[in-house]
Amino acid sequence: MTHHVHNRQVRVPGKKPVYDVSEYCRRNGIDKAEARKLIKALGQFATHHELTMNAVARPPKYR
Repeated sequence: MTHHVHNRQVRVPGKKPVYDVSEYCRRNGIDKAEARKLIKALGQFATHHELTMNAVARPPKYR
């Protein structure tokens, strides 16, 4: 028999996921100059929210 597990039980409270800034930039197509700016501002590791708020919005590829 299966039971329901709340998603809040899976995460460790108070521990946010941390990403490697250079890896994030490589995966999201951010150029090297912008990656250097992010590393200088945030350090080598940052949360997802910090990365998305500080990265410059890129124009879409399909236009």
